[in-house]
Amino acid sequence: MALAKALNFSPASLEDNRKGKLSGDQFSGLIGRFVIPFFLTLLFAVAPFLCWGAITSSAQQVPFGAGFQLFLSQLAHLGDLADSQGKLAVAYRVGSLLICLVLAALTAARVSFGLYFDLLDGTVRMVEGRVIAREDQTIRPNGRDPIEKYFFDIKTDRFPVNLAAYRAIEQGSIYLIYLLPRSGQLVAIEPK
Repeated sequence: MALAKALNFSPASLEDNRKGKLSGDQFSGLIGRFVIPFFLTLLFAVAPFLCWGAITSSAQQVPFGAGFQLFLSQLAHLGDLADSQGKLAVAYRVGSLLICLVLAALTAARVSFGLYFDLLDGTVRMVEGRVIAREDQTIRPNGRDPIEKYFFDIKTDRFPVNLAAYRAIEQGSIYLIYLLPRSGQLVAIEPK
């Protein structure tokens, strides 16, 4: 039960996992790992265009749709924009767009489509093997506390876990590990 508490799965979820299914509680816990980076990507990619479209429509005193089209036209003709509003206006618009698009690309790298398809599919696969708990420690150069990361190693796979799970495992024992098939996300574990 210490492993169940540490990895946030219930006995009912474990029973569903034994049947090869992802439980509703596990789905609810994992959906945020996909949704949050996905919506942050959309926000960083779309928001600067909408903001500059609203600013342009306000400055030109036209409806938002016309202001948005005018902004896109100004982006296509930066020389005309520099002549009419100055180089600083071009730098603000292009700079803010580039910064937001870089942030969108960085958050897009965190979006796990394997996890998305696993959640849609709702299946779990089981792997049996000897589990070795590992700890990686990174010493910081300024003397502060080291960064510690904990893992379960089984065969050739490594799964990140928290400290409570690391402490709850019986080192070297054989366990049944329940995983999502595409993303390899650990959802439950039990001793054999």
